[in-house]
Amino acid sequence: GIAPDYEGSSDYEPVPVLAGDAKFDNGMYVKLLGLNLRANLIPSKFWRLGPVYNYRAERDNVENNRVDRMRDVSDANELGFWGGIGWEGCFLLFDVLADTGNAHEGWTAKLAGGYNWRMSEKFVFSMGAFTTYADDDYMSTYFGVDRRDAARSGLDRYDADGGMKDVGLDLGVNWGFAPNWDLR
Repeated sequence: GIAPDYEGSSDYEPVPVLAGDAKFDNGMYVKLLGLNLRANLIPSKFWRLGPVYNYRAERDNVENNRVDRMRDVSDANELGFWGGIGWEGCFLLFDVLADTGNAHEGWTAKLAGGYNWRMSEKFVFSMGAFTTYADDDYMSTYFGVDRRDAARSGLDRYDADGGMKDVGLDLGVNWGFAPNWDLR
């Protein structure tokens, strides 16, 4: 996959995306996608609810020279819960995550929805949309420029308030080319 050099960067770099899951017949599962690990603890084919862990990489030694002169932001280990419903290809999901250390000391809440269309036995087309809300602490850490950072970087001071952090669209095709192996 590709990922920004840091939260908010316009410089992207290729990254490996690890993925895997363990599914049970009753609908429960554990799933890893990139740096996000979640478990569905509800024995249901429709409802989902469980814990979620997310790792957010540090911001240091970045491509942008001005941002690189700002204070480093340590990596974040975020814990929370997630839930949702899936029915006949449609899904609606939410998650709430909070920093467990002192990287950003804030929280985010994400809402996502979409549709998975099974085109054939081997191909699934996915489309969806999402939005994320982030609190003042999160936004100040990743998007704010305080007096010291402004002096070091030459950027203007900026007070980033909590609010909608992002809105996006997801489009993808999943190819099940072999038993238990997919390419997305």
